[in-house]
Amino acid sequence: MSSQKIYVINNLGEKELLSEAKIISSARRSGASLKLAKSIAEAIKLKVKNNTKTADIYSWIKSILLKQNPQLGMKYSLKEAIRKLGPMGYWFEKYISKLLQEYDYKAKINQIIQGNCTDFEIDVLLLSERYKELIFGECKYHNQTGTRVNISVILENYASFLDLKEGKLAKDFLSKGYTSKRLIVTNTKFTSKAIDYANCYGVSLLGWKYPKDKGLEYYIENNGFYPITILPSINELAMSELYDRNVIFAKQLLDPLVQKHLFKKPLNNVNLNKIINEAKILYGLL
Repeated sequence: MSSQKIYVINNLGEKELLSEAKIISSARRSGASLKLAKSIAEAIKLKVKNNTKTADIYSWIKSILLKQNPQLGMKYSLKEAIRKLGPMGYWFEKYISKLLQEYDYKAKINQIIQGNCTDFEIDVLLLSERYKELIFGECKYHNQTGTRVNISVILENYASFLDLKEGKLAKDFLSKGYTSKRLIVTNTKFTSKAIDYANCYGVSLLGWKYPKDKGLEYYIENNGFYPITILPSINELAMSELYDRNVIFAKQLLDPLVQKHLFKKPLNNVNLNKIINEAKILYGLL
């Protein structure tokens, strides 16, 4: 970068020094080569000015990647794709349910479960026969960048868990050798206080880059469980129609049986051939 210091505005609204290393690292996370990442940084330094938002820098990186390598451009937009599972969070809950089913959990969404004193609506109820776990999952979806899950959310969920674990369902599974747990899943990050309290009282957390090296993005990227919103042609109406047909992951569009089902009764807001080709690009088949 030039010798002149340039400050940008991050997602928390704070000023920070522009970092070429961060730009390179950001591009590299999508799988870009070091050479490509450095060329992206060179292109961006010609555009960036004082008080440029980091969100704009993200958009520039994504745009360059999509032109240079569409597969990497789509992978780079994973966080944005998850944020599109809104606006209220129901689609996010359904996505998380489907994702965790792929990791040996039986899952049901929006369940009313009786505790010892009262009942609670559970976003995702999870059961693992393999790990002998009954998990009461809470999904905290945020569509604003920079938003973090704070300690008050952990406090509220831990309090409800104290009642839930004394309820009939938890006790029935306890008698079968199961343990019960509270899990909070978010598409953003947790504050340090939230993490400290959760760790102290055994509340499991899953969010963006948390736990370290095993955050939400790990479970998505590990086996290619990308949401359909990662495909450039998917808008909100298209996502709604695909979700109604239980097409949650982009990789489902590669399944001939799914394709046959979709073409048999075409969707109003979806160019099927286009999104199937985008899915093929995403998974390196084109």
